[in-house]
Amino acid sequence: VWRGTIARMRYRRMRAALVILRAYQHYKVKSYIKDVNRKFKNVRSMKDHGKHVKWPTPPKVLRKFEEALRSIYNRWWAWTLIKDLTPEEKLQIRAKVATLEALKGQRPDLGLQRTWEGNYLKRDSPDIASSFTLVSSELQRKDKFMRVLFSCNVRKINRFHKAEDRAILITDRHLYKMDPLKEYKPMKSIPLYNVRAPPLCG
Repeated sequence: VWRGTIARMRYRRMRAALVILRAYQHYKVKSYIKDVNRKFKNVRSMKDHGKHVKWPTPPKVLRKFEEALRSIYNRWWAWTLIKDLTPEEKLQIRAKVATLEALKGQRPDLGLQRTWEGNYLKRDSPDIASSFTLVSSELQRKDKFMRVLFSCNVRKINRFHKAEDRAILITDRHLYKMDPLKEYKPMKSIPLYNVRAPPLCG
C-alpha cells in the first residue's frame, strides 16, 4: 500500500473521529439546555420559585455558562422575594444584609427574624421616651437633620474596665453620645462623615 494512501486513510479516520466528537459535544450541550429548561420552566408557579430544584450536571464546556446561569437565577429568585415589599421593608432587608456581611458570623443571633425598630429609645418606657424625644427634637432643630437612623442605650467600658451607662443617637447627619442618667443630655456630637467607629470611650 502506498504511503500516500495510508496517510489519506488516517486523515479520513481522524476527520471522522472529530466529526463524531463534535456531534457528541453538541448533543451534550443541547441535552443540558433542554434539561435545564424542563426543570425550571414552571418555577414561577412553585411555592419556593424553584429553590428546591436540583441543577443538572453541565458538560465541561458549559461550566462557566452554568455559573453565570446560576447567578442570573439567584438574582431573579431574590427579586421575587423583595418585589412586593414596602420601601420600609426593603430598607430593613438592606440593613440586615449589610450587618450580616459586616459581622461575618461574629454573633450567633443578629435578630434577622424580627423587625428592626432602629429608634429604640423612642419606643422604650414613657419616661425614657419623653426625655429622649425632647432632646432629639432640640437637636433636630439645631443641627437640621432629617431623620433618626438608630438610637439605643449602651454600656461604656473604659480602659480601667469601669462600666458606665451611655446612649447613642445616629441621624442622617450626626452621631451623638448622650448621658441617659441626665435625661439624655448630649455629651458629644460628630458629623457622620467623620465617624469610623462609635466613640463610646471617653
